Amino acid sequence: MNHGPTAGLSLKPEHYADALARRADGLWFEVHPENYMSLGGPRLAWLEAVRREHPLSLHGVGMSLAADEPPDAGHLAALRRLVDRFEPFVVSEHLAWSTRRGAYHPDLLPFPRSRAALDRVADNVSRMQDALGRPVLIENPAL
Repeated sequence: MNHGPTAGLSLKPEHYADALARRADGLWFEVHPENYMSLGGPRLAWLEAVRREHPLSLHGVGMSLAADEPPDAGHLAALRRLVDRFEPFVVSEHLAWSTRRGAYHPDLLPFPRSRAALDRVADNVSRMQDALGRPVLIENPAL
């Protein structure tokens, strides 16, 4: 008897076969969408196989919602393609920033705790949700 997702695991490529073999009520897997934003290839094929057996969660680390600029339109479009293709039961994103004026910094960087920053974050979250056509869970801010 499945009552929906209950216990989730982070899905890494080295565990695809084990994920496919597991049968547990409520088991789901989380992936970072940035690792699957290609248009094809073996990673997407494996993810499709896992998705046929288990619910997925897409947990983003690169939307840069706390940046002082809007989310990257290309990133949003690629994420929307994944959401439409894999129909995750939840989409979430870190509250941090990692891009600025086209430069990517491979970290989840903190941001000022100010009214202006809060307004910018709220606007960027709204843009993301509008682009995806669904609510997005936001993980606690990077410190």
